[in-house]
Amino acid sequence: MNDFTLQENLLALLPAWNYNIAKPLKQFLDDGISLEMYYCIQTLRWHGEPMKMSELSEATKTPKKQMTKVADRLVEQKLVERIYDPSDRRIVKLQLTERSISYIDQFLKQDGGYFNSILEQLDPKDLARFQSAVKTLCEILAKMPNKDYNLKE
Repeated sequence: MNDFTLQENLLALLPAWNYNIAKPLKQFLDDGISLEMYYCIQTLRWHGEPMKMSELSEATKTPKKQMTKVADRLVEQKLVERIYDPSDRRIVKLQLTERSISYIDQFLKQDGGYFNSILEQLDPKDLARFQSAVKTLCEILAKMPNKDYNLKE
């Protein structure tokens, strides 16, 4: 497969991913919770311990300036709390609250069922291939460098 075919396949994937995965996810999120906020909550959850703003920014591939705004909104909604390092007040970590853990658990139980209903319609062989492809994509995308594409904030 040449680079051109790979690019075409990636561009063909985006609309299907948007309509089948991203758009429904946005609709299921509670009012006031953006995809960026959801990504931050999940990243903190997967990390398993408080993270510095810079670490969370890097992990979510979000510019630091935008991460500050997202963190402010998460704190306002009591989904995360800021923890200050007692030895250096300049170091601030974000930690999930019980409210965010409950939110994610409820979201996965109730609204995550949408994705299950779609996936259940797939042939078992296609489902296994899809699961493998998503796992592979996640592994590879996690290795990609975080580039500044001059995205507007």
